[in-house]
Amino acid sequence: MQNVFLFLSVGLVAINLILMEFMQNTIEKEERIKIAVLTEQNQKNRIANYQDREEIYERQRRKMYDYKNQLSTIQTLIKNGHTDEALSFTQKLTESIAVEMSAINTNHPVVNAVLNQKYRSMQEKHIAVILKVGDLQEICLEEEEIVILLSNLLDNAIRESEKVLKNTGKAVIHLKLECEDHKLIFAIRNPVTEKVEIENDTIKSKRGDHHGIRLLNVKAVVDKYGGDMVLSCDENEFKAVVIL
Repeated sequence: MQNVFLFLSVGLVAINLILMEFMQNTIEKEERIKIAVLTEQNQKNRIANYQDREEIYERQRRKMYDYKNQLSTIQTLIKNGHTDEALSFTQKLTESIAVEMSAINTNHPVVNAVLNQKYRSMQEKHIAVILKVGDLQEICLEEEEIVILLSNLLDNAIRESEKVLKNTGKAVIHLKLECEDHKLIFAIRNPVTEKVEIENDTIKSKRGDHHGIRLLNVKAVVDKYGGDMVLSCDENEFKAVVIL
């Protein structure tokens, strides 16, 4: 009997060791897959960032061409003695340039570039936005981290709002980005077509849906600075709050 118990004990130990090895290999494999997915998404973020900058450059190039024509019109009005019309035209052009250059100004060039690009995208898609932004010139994040943080959450909000817009004809995004008590607070609320499941500070994504991956990238930035991220969702609205 002692030999039998010894044999069973050794067998159980061996089985446990095999199971532990299998579980360790599975965990390591899942971690490698997760890192690979995040790396791929980070690369896509960089490409998207370059594309955004190219889009801004192309928009500015087209505007410069338009401004040359408008300046020629002003010169013609002045030469023909229509000074009042020229003055009115100049005032409208100046206001247009001011809006085009920076509808949102946070005193931080990268934050401004991202917010204004996304703001123009929302305008083009007829998505309303309610903004509350502050002075962010002292923000300590790296440029790439700013793009990851803002772009991923805003892209999620815009994509979901587009779905809502098709169903109801109206969608509003609420955005807050301010520094309070030496902490950066980024809060965003957007409508949803259906409630999504949230687990471990991220969305349980469906196949082909990158919402969860985008939030993992955001969480990586939040974790780096020891910050907090809180997500919530009901049948009507998704909320995300990031505090760094």
